Parts: sequence; structure tokens; C-alpha cells
Amino acid sequence: MFLQVAARAMRGLPAPPSSVLPLVRSSANGGTAFAPALRWVVRVAVLSAFAATTILWGPRAAAVLAARFERAPQHSPLVALDRVGFLGQPDWLDQPLLLAVTRDLAPWLGDELPILDDAAGQRLVEGLRTVPWVRDANLLRVFPNRMRLQLELRRPVLGVRNAAGEPLCLVDRLGVALPWAETPLPAVWLHREGGGDQVAVTYGRPVAEPRVTAAAAIAVEWRDQIAPQVPNCPALLEVDTTNLGERWRRGRPYAEVRVKLQRQDGDGAVFAYDRPADSPWPRVPGATKAAVLRAILELHPGLAGLTGGDLRMIHRFRDYLQPGPAGAADPDGPWADLGATHAGR
Repeated sequence: MFLQVAARAMRGLPAPPSSVLPLVRSSANGGTAFAPALRWVVRVAVLSAFAATTILWGPRAAAVLAARFERAPQHSPLVALDRVGFLGQPDWLDQPLLLAVTRDLAPWLGDELPILDDAAGQRLVEGLRTVPWVRDANLLRVFPNRMRLQLELRRPVLGVRNAAGEPLCLVDRLGVALPWAETPLPAVWLHREGGGDQVAVTYGRPVAEPRVTAAAAIAVEWRDQIAPQVPNCPALLEVDTTNLGERWRRGRPYAEVRVKLQRQDGDGAVFAYDRPADSPWPRVPGATKAAVLRAILELHPGLAGLTGGDLRMIHRFRDYLQPGPAGAADPDGPWADLGATHAGR
């Protein structure tokens, strides 16, 4: 799509309605100019709008060709890096993330670049690759007078907080640390019972904490496999990996991973979920957990009145809903003593 839009833009044709148009206007002499009131807005839009491709608008073709003929790339016409149009942006890049990405890209996109200077272009690309949000960057000249900058961004999937709820960082699906931003993403809280409430964070590097990487994988699994199968799926608020490796409690009632889902009144209900995604032991299929959640929502629309349950029990899920009916037997009651003995080993 971005190649089609770029081609249409270079021919002066309108872009398809679904594309994001470059925020530029034509100057009186036929060149490209920016309305002063739009310059900052354009900069923000461009700095953040990537999975994506941007077109960096440069000098006229004659000047570029003259510079190439003279073989003086360092003195070739300059492309102003903040004078750009953009062709698309990821649908997950909401306003808080847009501003966070903008802040970190701004130092690299506020100058000018000689259009024929390969060394300067490579320095720009290498600099952009040091930004935590950027997984990869590439720069391509589009003659006669443009450059295309393509950035592959890391998509955050989870927030990390300490036991007091203080934000530490965001992470992508591989657990790579990203700067914090207030977003509706689920969170993992690092409780002392799970092995400590702090972790060293270096932006752009994986967080060396198994609870974080396990929670990130579950957040992706929920987004891609569970939520699409459940109409009006409750929002995932938290992934609890405190019991990862059964380090806190052992036994069927104590899942290694639990999830907190948002009820219709805004509060949360906690459900036993499964083993971690990379567990060597058998896991409950995602389709089964989605089916259980659909059945629960039929009985309790919006999870109204519930405080918890178990998404692993396809046949007996009613027995594990909390609070249960008055006088209902504890489904784990006959095993309580055995479970306590086993946990104390």
C-alpha cells in the first residue's frame, strides 16, 4: 500500500481515502512548503507514524542531478528532516504512545540531510536504531527530490509496575523494555512473593525477569487468540505471574498464571488462566479458555457480581465461580488438606 501511495503522490494524484495524506502544501514557485502553524503538528505526526513509511521532501531534481554530476554529496541539496509527509501509521499507536515515540525520535529528525550523502544517511539510520522504540530503520533515496524513511517500531504489549504500583517500563512481546507511557495496556505487578518487587530496566534491552517475559507472552496470547473469539470480551487489566514455576503455592487451585478482567462496573475479577506460554507441560487450548469465558458471560453479562473463576474448567467452570451460590460446596474441599501438605514440602 505505501508504495502505491508514494507513486500516486509523486505523480500528483490524490491518495486513496484509507491512506494518511502528507501534511504539505505547494508554495507559490511550485516547490513544497509548510504552513508555519502546521510545522510542529507535521513534525509530531511524522515522528510517530511508523510501521510505516515517511517521504522526506527535498530539493528540485535539477539541483540533485547537478550535485551528483559534480560528485559532491556532502554539498548536495539538503532535505529538511522535519518537512515530511507520511503514508501510514500503526493502528495501535494511540495518543500517549504517539507522544512518547515522538519525544525519543525528535533528536534525530530535527536537522537537515544532504540528499546524496550516503555517510550522513547511514549515521541517521544508525542513530534511529539506538532509539528504544525502533527495531529497525532504513533510508532510501527516491529520485529526483525525496527520501523514504522506513521505521519498524516495537509494539508495547504490557506495562510493568512494582508492588506499590509505581510504573517501571513498558515491554514488547519479547520483553524488551520501552519508556513508560500511560496506556490502556494490561500490567504485570512484581510482588515480593514472586521473587522481588524491583527489576533493573535498560530501555531497548530485554528485562531480565521471567515474570515479565511470561506475562508479555500471555498478553499477546490474550490479544491474538482469546479476545477475538469472545464477543464483547472484557478488557485484560493484569497478568499475574507471581506463582510462576509454582514458587508460591502448588496445587490445582493455584495456577501459575492468573488474569484480571474488567467487569462492567470497572472493578476486576481474577481468573485462573494456565501455565506460561513456553511451559514444557500441557496447556489448555486457547479455544477452550475462550469457550469458558463466553459461557461465563452468558451467565453473568459483563462479569457482573463476580470476583473470580477458572478459565481452565470447560465442564465445571460454574463450580469455580466466585462468589458461589449460598451453601455450595467448595469444589476443592476434599483436596484441601492434601493441597496444603503438598504446598508445604
